[in-house]
Amino acid sequence: MSLVPFKDMLLDAQKHHYAVPAFNVADMETIQAVTQAAQEEGSPLIIQLYHADLEFAGADYMVSIAKTASEHCTVPISVSLDHGQSYDQAISCIGQGFTGVMIDLSKNDFDANVEDTKRVVEYAHARNISVEAELGTIFDADAPLEVRNSGLTDPEKAAEFVGRTGVDALAVSIGTAHGVYSSTPVIDFERAQKIVQTLPCPTVVHGASCTPDVDIIELCRLGVAKINVGTDLNHAFNRGILQGFKKYGEKAAIREYMTEGRRELIKTARQKIKMFRTYMD
Repeated sequence: MSLVPFKDMLLDAQKHHYAVPAFNVADMETIQAVTQAAQEEGSPLIIQLYHADLEFAGADYMVSIAKTASEHCTVPISVSLDHGQSYDQAISCIGQGFTGVMIDLSKNDFDANVEDTKRVVEYAHARNISVEAELGTIFDADAPLEVRNSGLTDPEKAAEFVGRTGVDALAVSIGTAHGVYSSTPVIDFERAQKIVQTLPCPTVVHGASCTPDVDIIELCRLGVAKINVGTDLNHAFNRGILQGFKKYGEKAAIREYMTEGRRELIKTARQKIKMFRTYMD
């Protein structure tokens, strides 16, 4: 299959009560691993490139690798920008072949976020590209709990935002955070449920890494259609590479330790996908 926009994936997930995995990648090996995991589990997949990794990985390289990977799969695969920081950055990624973009202007005031996000949506939709945005503040997980839960998304404002921008999906703040938590997260499930029921588009949750499985499963039950994972996959890949060096030593061939890294990442990615499909009908 060729790369596709993610809009229809999320609508199907919303209809059938599962979450599409959105996995962050950084190179060929991580793309190979997440696409293999998705293929083995029969799950659609969103391959994501974090905005800060664009220069390191090379957007054009990543799209080419993702296209090749998709041709080895029978499941739908999209490649998307994660936490895009500007209109120009989003448009650049679209021009290089991304089939989805996330524009994250949540730090701006509400009206400015609406206007700039709407510009991205208009440009993207004219080219059949899906768009995700963010409302509320998703903090780093090492912040204190009171900080992490200080910027939760207002359901009514979220519905207004989607109505005014026309985004295909909205990332919201309900108590998860990016990275490794300084303390156990406290998820506002009542807020999450109200957002899912209020939004006219699929709901997205970021910061699934290190969040207890039982919490993620509950968010899937409530109807969250897309869940982002980065840190847990990064840790799995690193763990595999370290195991490879222990096994083969410093004279290891690149393929030897990279194979170990890929193996660990595939294992973790498959576990996440299974979890996201707990309530699938």
